[in-house]
Amino acid sequence: MKKLAFLLVILVFLAACGGAVAIGDIPAYPDATALEPGTDPVADTLVDNMVQDAQIRNSAGVGGQIEQMAYRLPDGASWDDIESFYNDKLGDDGWESGLGGIAGNIAGDVMSSVNQGNDLFQTAIWSQGKQTLTLIRVAQDATADGDFLLIMSLATN
Repeated sequence: MKKLAFLLVILVFLAACGGAVAIGDIPAYPDATALEPGTDPVADTLVDNMVQDAQIRNSAGVGGQIEQMAYRLPDGASWDDIESFYNDKLGDDGWESGLGGIAGNIAGDVMSSVNQGNDLFQTAIWSQGKQTLTLIRVAQDATADGDFLLIMSLATN
């Protein structure tokens, strides 16, 4: 669980610049179950991340925010299925895969390559205007077969 908490903190810093969409506007993967703060430690960690982000931004005098949600994925939800679902849904709404520009394309290529070599942790980023959406599919327990979470982090600047 400590590794997952560490990864979630890193996620806050990975989700860089990001406008008008709220995390609740991003569609949930079919049959995924939202994790609820107060009943799930991962959801509690995400709430803590958002509070810390707001405190840092306020003390630095910068605007924007990070919103995060987590879902328990249905059995058999592969990374390819998840990425395809979000490419379709987000693409229909004007989101682009990656961070945009030449560096964003390079970063997307690197993430794609890393995703292929790791069955327990995959990530992708989409961008639109001043928002970025980072999705992470992570095994909740490396010893549990098929118990995966989907973590969404929406950064707005």
